[in-house]
Amino acid sequence: MTSSAAVSDPLLDLWDHMMSPNRTHLFCFYPSKITMSGIWAGDNPLDFSLPLLLFQMLLITFTTRAATFLISPLGLPRYISEILGGFVLGPSVLGRLPHFTDIVFPTRSIFVLDSMALLGLIYYTFTIGVEIELPTITRAGHRSFWFAGASALPPFLIGATVGYMALSTDDTRKQKDSVLNSLSFPIFLGASFSSTAFSVLARNIAELKLAGTDVGQLTLSASLINDTLAWSGLTVATALSDARSGGVLPSVWTLASGVFIFAAGFLVVRPALVRLAKRASEGEAVGEMRECAVLVGVMVAALVADAGGTHAIFGAFVFGLAVPNGPVGVELVEKVEDFVVGTLLPLFFAMSGLRTDTAKVTSMNAAVLLMIAAIAAAVLKVAAAVGVAAGFGMPLHDGTSIGLLLNTKGVIELVILNIARNKKIMSDQSFTVLVFMSALITALVSPLLAMVVKPARRLVFYKRRTVAWAQPDAELRVLSCVHVPRDAPAAITLIDIVSSSSRSPVAVHALHLIEFAGRSSALLLINASAPASSSSEISAHGRSHVEMQFKHIAHAFKAYEENHVVGGVSVRTMAAVSRYESMHEDVTAAAEDQHSALIVLPFHKHRTVDGGMEVSHPAIQELNVSVQSCSPCTVGILVDRGLGMPAGGSGGVYRVAALFFGGRDDREVVALATRMARNQAVDLTVLRFVQKGRAGSYTASEFDALKERKADDGCFREFLDRANAAGGGGVEYCERGVFNANEMVAEIRNVEEAGKDLFVVGKTPGGSGLTAGMADWSECPELGPIGDLLASRDFQTTASVLVVQSYGRAVAASAAGSMASSEFNVGEAVVVQPEAAMRQGQPPRRPRQQAELTIG
Repeated sequence: MTSSAAVSDPLLDLWDHMMSPNRTHLFCFYPSKITMSGIWAGDNPLDFSLPLLLFQMLLITFTTRAATFLISPLGLPRYISEILGGFVLGPSVLGRLPHFTDIVFPTRSIFVLDSMALLGLIYYTFTIGVEIELPTITRAGHRSFWFAGASALPPFLIGATVGYMALSTDDTRKQKDSVLNSLSFPIFLGASFSSTAFSVLARNIAELKLAGTDVGQLTLSASLINDTLAWSGLTVATALSDARSGGVLPSVWTLASGVFIFAAGFLVVRPALVRLAKRASEGEAVGEMRECAVLVGVMVAALVADAGGTHAIFGAFVFGLAVPNGPVGVELVEKVEDFVVGTLLPLFFAMSGLRTDTAKVTSMNAAVLLMIAAIAAAVLKVAAAVGVAAGFGMPLHDGTSIGLLLNTKGVIELVILNIARNKKIMSDQSFTVLVFMSALITALVSPLLAMVVKPARRLVFYKRRTVAWAQPDAELRVLSCVHVPRDAPAAITLIDIVSSSSRSPVAVHALHLIEFAGRSSALLLINASAPASSSSEISAHGRSHVEMQFKHIAHAFKAYEENHVVGGVSVRTMAAVSRYESMHEDVTAAAEDQHSALIVLPFHKHRTVDGGMEVSHPAIQELNVSVQSCSPCTVGILVDRGLGMPAGGSGGVYRVAALFFGGRDDREVVALATRMARNQAVDLTVLRFVQKGRAGSYTASEFDALKERKADDGCFREFLDRANAAGGGGVEYCERGVFNANEMVAEIRNVEEAGKDLFVVGKTPGGSGLTAGMADWSECPELGPIGDLLASRDFQTTASVLVVQSYGRAVAASAAGSMASSEFNVGEAVVVQPEAAMRQGQPPRRPRQQAELTIG
């Protein structure tokens, strides 16, 4: 009797549910229909949970990728395309087709799809927490805090004010809530208006070529601070939303749970992960077991946070904050980022789009009010940034750029809006309007920035763009590019060879070229600009691999500046984060900003242990070619075969050979040789090749070649005069007459056999028939025929090679037309004598014995 009473009648329960005044929608489905028996058995794949889920994921991925492809010419962030993909699949577009939603996105499947989306969001917010290093925020500098506060407070106040107004003007919100619960909607709205998506912003800054600028660094730092404030506001708003049912006590317990989770993350989890990061920095492998434990810890933190009422993503975010941004953090992010960002996160964007329904916009007054508020908040962000920039004496366009960048929206705002909608704090109308305004404001950032930033860059003008210059003691500005720390020693050695004395200073701007590959690249810029910290937590084991590379490069150049005996060298290290396809724009922009006369690029191959050459990265070759084609100054490509080894040169002397065939590029080689001639630590040989057997009348092109020859002669006259004036006893100048390329190669081999550390050659020999046809079998065209020969495996030399390309609009030597041809006989060597042993106006004394000339 008792057992029968315990069993209820399903039909009676259904009838009671239908007759109840508080009834809700009732959905029925088969719990056993998860996998199918096959279409051959007559099963429909869309009637089963797993096939339907896979189909939905494929459809969402295809739609978002197609949207990304279609809007890619506009240069809009991927965030826009993912929202657009979800909007197309939602009730506003395809959902209007008959039975589309019932077939593709039936209500029974939304629970599974939403759970998958939230799982991806949990791990994505974990990676966001990893990217936000709290010590980095404290080291960001007072300017970043001013920009963050000024750009967050006014939008928050607008959101809070409009939130109260929207409660009375939105027809769908007529319910009466408690005082604390009524605070949740204004806080949610204010947090969404003041938020900035760091991940989307970092990618935008890299693509806009602002990563190495003061604007980019300040914006990234301010964005980190804003993100932290937004997550805090989200936690408070979530806690206040619990006041609807149980009064004040649930909100207090929710806030207490949030404080407990935060304290546990930094008092328990972080010390353990810091010890793990320290072991990893010392070379110990992290191990699959420890990595799995950390990833499982993310789920534990999410479960505890959701049970405490603060939402699961808050626990994942705090757990990510506890992970030090070092090798361990980078490795964990790499483990989950590709799958989460590529597959699971688009589900979250698609769910946001599916919930965006233009038909739910019924109150135009409330909708217009929200749109005006969103625009006003964005405008106030820009105005506040301009005001702070003016207070620090920064240009107007810098403040405008920072304000526009801080209007970048992303996941954080969608998270806020979705939580508010799911908790019935925000209506469907408000959700639809705010998602649309978020996408619109983010889409307007890039074109507006192009209008502000690009014209400012276009107005960069300066005079000296070549090494050759009328004032020999004028400062030479060099932009030395490095990709990895192993490029630094050779670049420093080259600078040491070119640096002659304090009377002829060299200003070096070392540019670390970093491929944009994730959040660690963006964080590097913040940490690089921040002052050094003595905290052990953010020492070597707390930094990412990319950041450690930057620090090693910066320390190497700084140590050279401090230990340079002669003096006259100033060094500044910068970083450029970009994709290789557009990295040449960063290089040329940095050269223009620094008024550089010479850009030094590493070759795309590096020396191996066995003495061979191995490709470092295939994209570096295309980068070098692109820089050569659009460079604002002279470019040099350095093929390093051990130039920067500790031994330096032979007995502390660098043995350098400069090969001259004629033309503009080779005259830049002589200009570099002129600086080397005044360096007591350089044993310099300048070898000039002259083709024999030219006779007969001159054509128009040959008259141009004759003019070039006179310019070359004038260049050498100036070189010899300056070398003699500097007392360069270690300078040797030779001319070799050769008939063909075979004789030329033989002469170069003779020079190499004498032992050289560095060859300096021009990329394009001017009007020389000796190199005709060599370009046809050239392996590296960016090196030119001679440079490619010296860098090839067949030449078998251990000397490094510097290939020089002169600035395209470089003016020829001023008095070249009036200079006479060379006074030296072919086949004779000339040794430059010290200044004390010479009389002014007399040519250097010829040696008694003629130099050997090998033919064949």
